[in-house]
Amino acid sequence: MLSMEMSRIAGKKPYAIFQRTGSTVWWVRFSIRGEGQIRKSLGTADEGEAQRKAAKLWHEAQYRKENGLRAVQRTFRAVAEEFCDHMDRMAERGEVRHDRGDRIRPLVERYFIPFFDKKPIDAITDADAHRYLEWRKTFWTTGPGKNQTHIEYIRAAKRVRRPATEMRRVPSLSSQRGEAVVLRQLFRQAAKWGYINQSQIPDVDTPRVPPSPRPSYSAKEIETLRKLAQTRMFDPDINREVRRDRSILYAYVTIAANTGMRPTELKNLNWGDVLQYRDSVEKPLVERDIRIRARGKGKAREFVPHLGAIAGFDMLWMLWKTHNDNSIPLDTDPVFAAPDGRRLTSLNNSLNALLEAANLKTDHRGKKRDAYSFRHFYISQQLRAGVDVFALARNTGTSPDMIDKFYGQVDVEQFKDALRPDWIA
Repeated sequence: MLSMEMSRIAGKKPYAIFQRTGSTVWWVRFSIRGEGQIRKSLGTADEGEAQRKAAKLWHEAQYRKENGLRAVQRTFRAVAEEFCDHMDRMAERGEVRHDRGDRIRPLVERYFIPFFDKKPIDAITDADAHRYLEWRKTFWTTGPGKNQTHIEYIRAAKRVRRPATEMRRVPSLSSQRGEAVVLRQLFRQAAKWGYINQSQIPDVDTPRVPPSPRPSYSAKEIETLRKLAQTRMFDPDINREVRRDRSILYAYVTIAANTGMRPTELKNLNWGDVLQYRDSVEKPLVERDIRIRARGKGKAREFVPHLGAIAGFDMLWMLWKTHNDNSIPLDTDPVFAAPDGRRLTSLNNSLNALLEAANLKTDHRGKKRDAYSFRHFYISQQLRAGVDVFALARNTGTSPDMIDKFYGQVDVEQFKDALRPDWIA
């Protein structure tokens, strides 16, 4: 192919060097079939050196083209910026979750680009990737971020700025693996675009995260928490606003513990998502067969809650009517609402105060409990009750493998009879 190209130009050089007006630096210009015209600075004012560099660049471009790559090397920075734009477009089209698109650009701009910067992407090796992983671990402790006072990131399509103090630590294994996934995705996309070959994708490996069950509650602890929440709700020394807040918290604990919903799913819940509730609100409990439509984590599902959740919905329904002249909520109104009807974004402060008061802020391992802990309680209780793990996984919007690794905190006592069979001599 190279000899045919040379004969076609009949002795002429297949490239031209030139200087831009007002500059002494030489540039090279040539065309590549399928990629159009290539223009690149040669970085020298010496014409002889420019000719040598131009010839070398043209031959390299031909070699790359013949081997299925783009004609001219691309820097990591250029490819990373193209990758971010690509992910933004995919998020806009709904091909990836919006929060994923929002998360990737700050990650790429804060860590990947500063380290690899203008290094040609096809020159990055396994050793470079390993050096990056080590550099990333110390970024906030002894590296470039040690004197940084604030960080910026995207949340809900808005740029947020907050102090960097909590970042001053080695990232968790989970964070390291999550970032490594994005870096591998960037290199794989570069291969799809023809900037590197599949064999040139570096090995971005991180240690596996050891399975660690999330902090949960025992059934006795949940009962203690609900009783305390109820007692605090009827405290005679609190005003109407505090009583309402504590009533919402009581309902939140009741619903979370009996549905296993994620905190984001609870926050997004509207009354129209509590299916068959409106039509059965006056019926006996045994006839109130509600379903819940959950939205969060980029997915939606419809599931069957435990009947114990209904008491929490009843309390919130009554609170809405009490504070809205006995009118009932619309399907579009949030289940967890402020007095003015706006959606409550978080109950963390109230929940933390309740957990502190109940002396249940940490589990026996010293791990802090939070709103997610009710999900793990629900899944553990369902497993103890003998619910099929595949049905439970579908109902809670997770996988059987995740339940086995992280959620199922079931002690062996329930299996004691099965673990003591009669042995055959």
